[in-house]
Amino acid sequence: MIGGIILLTILFAGHYIPVTLSLLLLVVITWMALLSYSGFLATILISGLSFLIPFGILAYRNWNGIGMLHLGPAVSSELSLELSVLFSMIFGAAIWVRAILRSKKAGFDEVVGAINLYAWIATIYGCLYTVISRLNPHAFLFHDTLIQALSQDQMRHNFNELFYFSFVTQTTVGYGDILPISHFARSLAVSQAMIGQFYVAVVLTYILNLWISDLKKPGTPDGVSKD
Repeated sequence: MIGGIILLTILFAGHYIPVTLSLLLLVVITWMALLSYSGFLATILISGLSFLIPFGILAYRNWNGIGMLHLGPAVSSELSLELSVLFSMIFGAAIWVRAILRSKKAGFDEVVGAINLYAWIATIYGCLYTVISRLNPHAFLFHDTLIQALSQDQMRHNFNELFYFSFVTQTTVGYGDILPISHFARSLAVSQAMIGQFYVAVVLTYILNLWISDLKKPGTPDGVSKD
C-alpha cells in the first residue's frame, strides 16, 4: 500500500521532486515490496551491482558514454540509478508474479499488490525509455508545447516525462504528445501495450476472481452461509 502511494506521488508530483530522489524512492519501494519474500537479499545485491558496475565503467571512461558523449558525474549517477531501478524491478516483478500466480486464495492485500505490480510494469518501461533516450537522442519526439521551458535534450533525459509516457502507453491511451520514433522504441511501446492489456485481462482478473470466490465462501466476513 505504501509503495503504491509513493509511486502515485512520483507520477503526480514528479516535476517537483528531483529525479535522483525519485529513483532512490523507487529502489526503496522495490526493497519494501519484497521484504517478506525469499528474494529480498538478492534484490538488494542486484540493486547495488546494477548501480556500481555502470557507474564504475563510466568513471573509468572519464564520464564518457557511448560514442564518447561526455555525461559528467551527475548524469552518470542518474543513469546508473535508472539501471539499478530497472534491474531491481524486473527481478522483483518476476518474484511477485510467481507468488501471485501460485496463490490459491486472495484477500485485499493481494488485490492491492496486483494493482501495484501493474504500476511496477509501467515503471520498468519508464526506465527503459529513459535509458534509450540517453543512448539515442532521436528515439522519441516531443510535442512543441512540452518543451517551452526545457530543451529537447532535457526532455529526452527527463525520467518524469518518460515515466508519464510509459503509463499512457500501458493504458493504450496514446495522447500523441510524446511519440516513439526509433524502431527499438516503437517495439518496446508495442510490447508494453500488449503486456498491459494481458496483465489486466489475465493476472488481475485471476486475483479478483480468487478474492470474489473467497468472499462467497461460508465463514468469510462477507460470505453468506447456505445453512
